[in-house]
Amino acid sequence: MILGLSRWGTNIGSSPLFLTDVLIFLGLCNWFIFNLRTTPPVGEEKRVGSPTLSFTLLFGFVIFRSLFSLENGPLLDWIRDAAPFFYAFLAFVSSNSARRATQEARKRTAQVFMVALTFHLLWVIGITLTESRGFNSPLGAAPLFEMRPDIDGAILGIGAGMFLMKGLREQKRLLPLLAVSASVACVLLNNSRAALVSAALSITIAFLLHYVTTKENRTKRARLQLIIPVAVVALLVVLPLTAPGQRVLATIDKSQAHSEGQINALGTERARQLVWSQVVTWTNEDPARLLFGSGFGNDFLTQSGTLQFLEGTTYDNVRSPHNWFIGIYARMGLIGIALTISILFGLVLIVFRNRRAIADDPLLSVSTLIVVAILPVATLGVVLEAPFGAVPFWWAAGIIYASRASRGAETHFRIPSTATNDFVPLSQ
Repeated sequence: MILGLSRWGTNIGSSPLFLTDVLIFLGLCNWFIFNLRTTPPVGEEKRVGSPTLSFTLLFGFVIFRSLFSLENGPLLDWIRDAAPFFYAFLAFVSSNSARRATQEARKRTAQVFMVALTFHLLWVIGITLTESRGFNSPLGAAPLFEMRPDIDGAILGIGAGMFLMKGLREQKRLLPLLAVSASVACVLLNNSRAALVSAALSITIAFLLHYVTTKENRTKRARLQLIIPVAVVALLVVLPLTAPGQRVLATIDKSQAHSEGQINALGTERARQLVWSQVVTWTNEDPARLLFGSGFGNDFLTQSGTLQFLEGTTYDNVRSPHNWFIGIYARMGLIGIALTISILFGLVLIVFRNRRAIADDPLLSVSTLIVVAILPVATLGVVLEAPFGAVPFWWAAGIIYASRASRGAETHFRIPSTATNDFVPLSQ
C-alpha cells in the first residue's frame, strides 16, 4: 500500500491512529498465529539469516529508553516519538517470513511490489502533468493523490531501479525503459534535492547489481560500460536545466546561486545546519543526555532553542530536526547513534557480499533499493519518523538480513539463476 499510494495512503484515518497501524496490527496477529501453526521447510531454518546482534541491541535499547521516558511529556507525544522506532520490529517479521516462505511466495511478493510501483508511477505522472495537489479526502485526512516530493521521489527511484534491471535483463525492453525515463522526468520536475539524490543512487545501485551478473559475458559487459559515460554527459547537460538540479548545484557551489529557487535552497540549507549544530551542542551539554539521549515525549527542538528555525508559515508542530541521524542522537545519544551506524554498515556488507544473488532475485533487489532510496530523503527530511518511510525501510532491512548466512551455514534460501533452471546459493 505504501509503495503504491505513498504518504496519503498511510494517512487515511484519524491521528495518531492511521490505517497503516491497523493493518500492521492485523498482520502481526496473523503472523503470530501462522508461526504457531506452521514450521519452516525442512532444511531451511538453519540456512536463512536473521537480524544482526547490533539490530537486536538497538531494538532493545529503544524499549529501554522509551520506558524511562514515560514522564517526559504528554502520552500522545511519547507515542508519536517512539512509534517510528518500534516499526523496526517489522525486520524480525520479514526475515522470519522469508525463512518460512516458498520460492514461489517470494516471487509473488516481488510481483505485487512491481504492480504497486507501476501504479505509483502512473498516478505521479498524472499529478505532475496536471500540476494537481490532490483531491480532498472524505475522511478529512491527507488529500488523495497528494504528492510529497521527498518520499514520492524515493519511491520513483525504487521503481526506476527495478524497471532498469527489468529492461536490461529481458528481451522486451521498451516499456521498462520508458518507465525509467518517466520516473526520472517526474523527479526532475519536482523541487527536491533529496529526491534527486535518492533516485540517482537507486538507479546507480540497480545498474551495478545488474552489471555483476554479466561477469561471464564480456560483450554484454562492454556494452554496459558504454552506458556510463553517456549517462554522465546526459546528467551534466540536463541537471542545470531542472529545478532540483539547480538547487543541487547551488548547494555544491554557492556562487552559482542566482535564481529564487537556488537562493531559497541555500536558505533552507543554512537553517538545517543551524538546527543540527545546536541540537548536537544541546545534547552534548549533559553527560547523561550525551550517552543515553533525551528520550521520547519531550520537545527537544524547543529545549534546544531551534524550533524557530524550522517552523514558519508552512510547518507547525515540528518534532524532528529534518535529519534522522541527528534525531536519533538527540533521543538516544551515543549508544543509539552508534548502534544505528553499525546496523547500516552491516546492511551494506550484506548487500556487497551477496550482490550476485541480490541481482538475481527481484525480492532482494527491491528490498535493497528501498533501503538505498529512503536513507537520503531521511537525512534531509522527516521520512523515517513516519510510517510511510519507517514501515518499508525496516521491512526491507529484514529481507536483506534474511539473505545473509547463519553462522556455520553455507547457504540461505535458494534463488533461481537467470542463466539456467538450476538454483544458486545466496552466498555466491
